[in-house]
Amino acid sequence: MTRGGRKVSRVGVLAAAALTVLGSTAAHAEEALRTDPVVVTATRIPERVSEQASDVSVVTREESRILLPVVAGDVLQGLPGVDVQRSGVAGDRENIKIRGGRSAYTLVQVDGFPVNSPSSGQFDIGFLPVDLLERVEVVRGAQSALYGSNAMSGVVNFIPRKGDGTGLGASLAGGSYDTLKWGAFGQGRWQGGGLFAGAGGYRSEGILPNDDASIVSFLGSGDAGIGDRVRIGAMYLATDGEKGIAVDDDPRDVNHRMKRRIDIGGVRVAAAVSRTVSLSASASTAAEELQDNDPPNSGQTAVFDFVDRSRKTVYGLEARFSASRKSTTILGAEYDRDQSDSTSVFSDTGFSSTDQQDVATYNRSVYLQEELRLSKKAGVSLGARLDRNSEAGTQFNPKVAAFLEVGKWGTRLRAAAGRGFRVPTPVEKFNPFNGYAALAPEVAWSYEAGVDQPLMGNAVRLSGTWFYQDFQDLIQPDEAVTGGPFGFPQLRNIGHSFARGVEAGAAARLADTVTALATYTYTDTWDGSKGTPLLGIPKQQGMLSGIYEPVPAFQARADWRYVGEQWDLAPFAFTPATRPAYARLDIFGRYAWKSPAGRVQEVAFTGRVQNVLNRHYEERLGIPSPGINFLLGAEVGL
Repeated sequence: MTRGGRKVSRVGVLAAAALTVLGSTAAHAEEALRTDPVVVTATRIPERVSEQASDVSVVTREESRILLPVVAGDVLQGLPGVDVQRSGVAGDRENIKIRGGRSAYTLVQVDGFPVNSPSSGQFDIGFLPVDLLERVEVVRGAQSALYGSNAMSGVVNFIPRKGDGTGLGASLAGGSYDTLKWGAFGQGRWQGGGLFAGAGGYRSEGILPNDDASIVSFLGSGDAGIGDRVRIGAMYLATDGEKGIAVDDDPRDVNHRMKRRIDIGGVRVAAAVSRTVSLSASASTAAEELQDNDPPNSGQTAVFDFVDRSRKTVYGLEARFSASRKSTTILGAEYDRDQSDSTSVFSDTGFSSTDQQDVATYNRSVYLQEELRLSKKAGVSLGARLDRNSEAGTQFNPKVAAFLEVGKWGTRLRAAAGRGFRVPTPVEKFNPFNGYAALAPEVAWSYEAGVDQPLMGNAVRLSGTWFYQDFQDLIQPDEAVTGGPFGFPQLRNIGHSFARGVEAGAAARLADTVTALATYTYTDTWDGSKGTPLLGIPKQQGMLSGIYEPVPAFQARADWRYVGEQWDLAPFAFTPATRPAYARLDIFGRYAWKSPAGRVQEVAFTGRVQNVLNRHYEERLGIPSPGINFLLGAEVGL
């Protein structure tokens, strides 16, 4: 029997067990016990999570404040089907993987504007400030029918703060490894509009020599109404960061440095033409400058210097027609220009190579989305998008999703299927060592089915999701074709792989003051061209959490997180190996004093201790993670 045949029965048994024992949260576990949140990423229409046919998670700033997060990846830990692995301390090269896909298969947005680097196809969320975010929305599965390239495994939308009142605020925190975190903001709100401006920073010396990280960020955002029918919103986010790379092809590199500057700006105008028709226009730009410099260490001669400047510019038009409460139709068009300008220098004894690339890619697309709500208990989403790319040709991506509530117990069934794709990056096409100019897009077909079940008057919520992702035409080195100055295997569209599994979890109100949360993900992956699991994807991971809230002003939380072994490749190795499983215990506490009147509106103290049992572990093979560490902080709001 083939490997696939042997695995089907195992996955089926695990799926049944997970649904029976734990269930799965289609959203962050705490969502299950609070008001049904509104999301926009899944369909481009503001709808509640309970009205979505896709598998969606929402994490809000309010519920994550007890975690005392440092960067955006901190608030995504424990979400079913989502992997955020960092290479050491916070701020060190963090990318998002969803359901077994590579990080380039996750489309990252800021306020709905795409920000994946045109050069690498990824976005490093280790440079994204979490205190300037209002909430994060995660949609799993292929979403290219709405968003085009990179949305092969899912979409993560980081929505910045826009001001929810009038006032000022400041925060300061410090802890292990000389960590310092600070922030300040001002906001104003009036009838029809508002403004928000904030800044923040973070630095840490890390756990190894040359392992330090520092980030400074600024956010400005606002919205305003023009008359009764027109609304305009704008945002600008800037981040400057620097990081020491302590582990690369040398297990202890003392002088490898990386600097990154990110500028993201966007404007969106919406107009209500009539009660049934609305129009909107948007424009955004995401610019990134990366400097990667690695002089030779003692006893070495190799020098590497890389500078990349990239910019993604997107213009969009959208028309929305709502014939009734049961039907909404969206027709949109986008024009996308990606610019990548890079210079790399590599030299060693007797050899020197300098490569310069200046590549522009253009993409024109139209998309159609139909949202049918047959009743409050049933809905169907139908979507399709046609992309015409200057480098990758024409791509057509459909998607269908549906949900249905059955029985008197509120059982909700849902399913979705869709196609995703990714355009090859300039690095993959024009790298002098192994690039290939005729690379075709990578493709994924995504399928999922799930069930959501409330119990005991919504005091308990269970739900479960089975998923299967089929990745085709993957860009991988072809051992049969060599070239370049060193005779490396050249990149070709020869890869084929899959990822399948179960996302499971539960949330329960055990008492008036106690809430229990659980999540679990089983992911079975296979790289068909290599005959091994996919790199960097843990087979099992889960989290158990307990929250104690004796009074509204105080909250305590404990998280026990387990991450199973994974097939991985250390930065300094040539042969993959198994990264061992690990478990980590973290504890958190927060006390917030609030005044309904007076100049001081809130004073809060928050603390966390991570890796309480001081376990040695690695999130990525060959890169040690911090031992027991703490962070203590205070906030004041005026």
